[in-house]
Amino acid sequence: MIQEKLLNEIKEKSECKLVDVLMDTLHVSLDSAYRRIRLEKILTLDEIIKISNAFNISIDRLISHDTSDSVLFSFPFKSSQFDLEEYFEKIYEHLKKVKDANGVMYYSAKDIPIFHFFQDKKLLAFKFHYWLNTMNHDDEIMDKEFNYDFIPASIAELTRKIYTIYIQIQTHEIWNYETLTRSSSQITYYYEMGILNKTQARELQIRLIDFINHIEHECKIGKKYFIDNQPMSTEENYQLYYNEIMAADNSIYAEYGNIKESFLPHIVLNYMITDNVKYSEYNKSVFDTVIDKSTPITKVNEKDRKRFFNFNKAFIQKQLRRIEII
Repeated sequence: MIQEKLLNEIKEKSECKLVDVLMDTLHVSLDSAYRRIRLEKILTLDEIIKISNAFNISIDRLISHDTSDSVLFSFPFKSSQFDLEEYFEKIYEHLKKVKDANGVMYYSAKDIPIFHFFQDKKLLAFKFHYWLNTMNHDDEIMDKEFNYDFIPASIAELTRKIYTIYIQIQTHEIWNYETLTRSSSQITYYYEMGILNKTQARELQIRLIDFINHIEHECKIGKKYFIDNQPMSTEENYQLYYNEIMAADNSIYAEYGNIKESFLPHIVLNYMITDNVKYSEYNKSVFDTVIDKSTPITKVNEKDRKRFFNFNKAFIQKQLRRIEII
């Protein structure tokens, strides 16, 4: 029975008495808590979710069977107004769990992985504007004149905290030739729409070249660190691969402690999440297969590394020339 399994999990994870845990977590009386322990009262779905969130217990694992072909995903349903600060808070909390457990992450990068933007004010301001414009259903953001102070201070600080955590996590990123060029094309598109002026468009493209040079150096030394700074750690924890034919989709796999999680992208920034072990192990096997068929460019294959990054820098130079003549 799911309820019995859930109660046993709480006993293993908490040093407090089970009855006290249920009273505090569910805000119920002593008698009501005991009735749930004796299985006289069935936990509601809302109560199961509260407990699973409080103790990081997988509902999917409780209700699934090894032979089941069904996978339960969680998805944060929101109104049309996307709350980026809340979204970033959840990213920070999740990454901290991975780091604290010495976990590892895999990222199939359709676009530059979101975490990298958190180290640079100008590029983050541009992507922030792009994300909000895509996620929200009104014209308020499009009507605002773009500027680099577009990001609230609270979010700017939060995103730096996120990247500080990310650079400490063992990561494997798989890129293709469109991973970097996508952002450059978006900058030019915004300039052609009149959202960016010529100076801003030029500055962003040039900063993107700086960004590419930075990531290229990260690959050379095998470490992630803040742009225009020195590496914080001596630990090598960054592996980048490029694949010329892979259709990347921004999916993520994370493994930390005894937890294996898969994140499937759903409309720009949203992700559907599952910690179903069978599915996540399958997802990891897909990542392993793609990596085997990709070219590693971290600390090896210098010629391939230079070819990959030079292609992207040449693409941006073309965008810069296009901006000049428009």
